[in-house]
Amino acid sequence: MNDLTTSIVNAVTRVTLLLLSVFFMGWALYVDYRPIFVGLILGLVGGLINVRFLSFKVRQLADLAISQERKRFSFGFVTRLCIAFLIVMIAAKLEQVSLGATIAGLFIPQLLTIPVSIIVSLRNKN
Repeated sequence: MNDLTTSIVNAVTRVTLLLLSVFFMGWALYVDYRPIFVGLILGLVGGLINVRFLSFKVRQLADLAISQERKRFSFGFVTRLCIAFLIVMIAAKLEQVSLGATIAGLFIPQLLTIPVSIIVSLRNKN
């Protein structure tokens, strides 16, 4: 299970980095749409941080379940919320960044997790 989740998170990271490179190319080529591309880039970075952090917390929970310790555990919701809030506040403060694109970019890595996990699980079956 740990190997599967690691491969899913690594695949999401690769796809997100590919999208980041596409958005950087869009930023360089389409001057009129630069605020949108900067917002998407900022949102993607924040969303990727949140995906990696949640993966780390899930791995910690699995280790805690295996060790049979009775200990309180948190998924770090407040931390992930603060990261997203910080990204949105940076976008709101800067005029050169589209706030809507930033918020959309925050959701893209989480949404990528679904098709990437389906593809990874189908590849591991064969």
